[in-house]
Amino acid sequence: MYFRIFIKFVFSISLLFAFGFCNPIVTPSAELGVLDLRHWDFQESADLKGNWEFYWLEFLEPREEKPDLIRYVASPKSWTSLEESGSPLPSFGYATYRLTVVLPDENEDLVLSLPGIYTNYKLFLNNEFVHEGGVLGSDPESSSPSLKSALIPIKNINKILKIQIQVSNFYDRNAGIHDLISIGRPASIYSRIMSERVLNWVISAILLFLSLYHILIYFARKTELASLCLAVVFLGVIYTRIGLAEQKILFDLFSDSWCLTFIRAGRASFALIIAGCSGVIYYLFGTKNDKWALWTGLAYGLVASSVAIFLPIRTFWAINKYLSFFSLILIFSAVIFVFRAVVQGKKNSIPFLFSLILPSITITLEVLGTFNFINPIPYIGLYTLFFFFTPQTYILTRSFIQVFKREEEISRTLFRSNEDLEHKVKERTSELEKANRWKANFISLLSHDLRSPLVGVSQILDLMKHNIDSMEKVEKHRIVDLCKDGIQNSLRMIKQLLDVSRFDSDGIRLHPIVFSIKDLLEDIVKTLHPITSLKDVSIELNLTKDNFIIGDRILLEEVFKNIITNSIKFSFKGSKIEIFEKSYNGWISVEVVDHGMGMDADQIYQITAEGQPKSRAGTEGELGTGLGLKLSQTILEAHFGKLKIKSEIGQGSRFEILLSDTLKSILLVDDSDQFRSELAEELRRKKWIVIEAKNGEDALDHLTRITPNIIVTDKHMPIMDGISFVHEWEAVREDRMIPIILISSDAPLSGGKKFLQEEGLEGIVHYYFSKLFRKEELVETILSTLK
Repeated sequence: MYFRIFIKFVFSISLLFAFGFCNPIVTPSAELGVLDLRHWDFQESADLKGNWEFYWLEFLEPREEKPDLIRYVASPKSWTSLEESGSPLPSFGYATYRLTVVLPDENEDLVLSLPGIYTNYKLFLNNEFVHEGGVLGSDPESSSPSLKSALIPIKNINKILKIQIQVSNFYDRNAGIHDLISIGRPASIYSRIMSERVLNWVISAILLFLSLYHILIYFARKTELASLCLAVVFLGVIYTRIGLAEQKILFDLFSDSWCLTFIRAGRASFALIIAGCSGVIYYLFGTKNDKWALWTGLAYGLVASSVAIFLPIRTFWAINKYLSFFSLILIFSAVIFVFRAVVQGKKNSIPFLFSLILPSITITLEVLGTFNFINPIPYIGLYTLFFFFTPQTYILTRSFIQVFKREEEISRTLFRSNEDLEHKVKERTSELEKANRWKANFISLLSHDLRSPLVGVSQILDLMKHNIDSMEKVEKHRIVDLCKDGIQNSLRMIKQLLDVSRFDSDGIRLHPIVFSIKDLLEDIVKTLHPITSLKDVSIELNLTKDNFIIGDRILLEEVFKNIITNSIKFSFKGSKIEIFEKSYNGWISVEVVDHGMGMDADQIYQITAEGQPKSRAGTEGELGTGLGLKLSQTILEAHFGKLKIKSEIGQGSRFEILLSDTLKSILLVDDSDQFRSELAEELRRKKWIVIEAKNGEDALDHLTRITPNIIVTDKHMPIMDGISFVHEWEAVREDRMIPIILISSDAPLSGGKKFLQEEGLEGIVHYYFSKLFRKEELVETILSTLK
């Protein structure tokens, strides 16, 4: 809020200064060396502009006349605007100016205001010497410069005022009367001078404050190099305001011995401004390919400053002409550079462009005016200065505030992340303990299942041992086949027992494939045949159709086998177990119905509640661990399935297993657990089976077992990133055509084809999306690609 108030204040002051100090009153102009002010109201000061008499290479005495040498020069304007033998007059030389001013009849005291005249002079009024600036001479050795302003009182002048100024210049590109000389009443002259000086000091103070402000921004955040460059620009502009502006305050404060040093410093400050501006533009809108622009601006600043400081004055000004025109090329290039940033839609580029155009025009006009291509425009630099530094300060300050807020938000996020990390460490520790516990339970369950067929085989062999002589050949073959099946089942379960690595710190790691429910149930019934034969329990399959699902066949086999084994355990000898399969409301339902002991509500709660479940003995005294049902629930949850139990004491039990009937699958590959789980949950709401992988290697492992409808992969991942994964998959996919979508936080919000072309993925990856979309929008975008 305070920053906005400050910007509004500075902008208001800018408009006040820019338009409030304009002088709308037009004064008469001199013609042929005569200025008629007889009708001028000296409530306001009058500017002595127009055509002055001019005598080149002459120091005329006040009463000396040389009509054959007379010519006229516009004032204020350097004498280099005149030509001799088809060429402009040189800056270095000497001449005499004369002007006759016709005053009103009233005889009143007036004041003549002289700015710094380039670069030394003698003033005569009505043929009398009244003032000297510097040491006048016809060559560099006999002269010394001065750009001090002066106020000359005029008293007892009756109607005619003859002004003669002898001028020599051997130190500056500007020559002669370059700034306005004015005449007026003391009060109006003093008021005008004080207004201009106060204005310059106020501008300088504001610029100094802004410069220090941007330096502090840089020290607060060392990456804000644009702020440091803008501070350098402001320091350069400060010097131009107090040293080179119309009042030349700096020259008035110090002795004339500093004059040449200040002249050289003026050109060096201009070079500093150009170099600083190139830095501001580059650090705001440039890329690594635009460093040439930065180095060009810095090289110009170094060369131009070195020329101004170290070379002899005549050589310095000869070279400076070309440097000035080269600065116009740099300014034009800067405008084009910022215009390109506007076209590219870069932040803050539009206000920066508008703030740059007007000062660029101003500098161009001043350079052209210096070389006499156009007439100089007084105060134009002052008017446009505010339109430059106000937007620049606003842009950089807003950027700094945004960075500060972003860092503050990052700090808060980091603090929250640390808290979340601590919480997740505790959760992961708990999950690891839970996984280890379930791993042990799984081994215990498999050990029990492994023991069951072997016990059956042992009992059958005992039976065969005692009755082998009385058995018929067919019966012997049947018993041998039962033993063989039991041993084969035991071998298969040993393999499953070794595959317990899937119970890790993330819970159950699924290896999904597409398989038939009918085939699975038939295999389980065949596996359990030795047990059912011994207990004389029959299993009847009532399958309406052959349904296929996507899931981990080995783990789901454990679920069905555990539930059917429990039904055998609690069934009475000679009873029947029925298995029904049907589909409804997007689910495949498999019901296992027995007519055994049954359970009451309390017993159902004991086998499904958290904690160590309690086991009961079967109808034949069979013992168990009590872990199978709980483990089955965990496996079903990993498949987003359900288990429902209905039972009555003495009537038997009904177990219903519900699994999704959808075969639409997505392989989602992303190393961010949170992002992957949130996106997967949103996809599952759309009835999709989501197969999750943390990196490219996990994804390739899944693809050896299943062919999903679509692959969605992150670009940046550890172990194997998304691009490497896509290339690896392309090499091994054979004839499996799966649409691939690449996502990334640094992807553009629209149009990612250029990146795919650069990475050679255009014909492999279908789309390249940003992860910054809301999850709902991202899911809709992903699913729309399949249409």
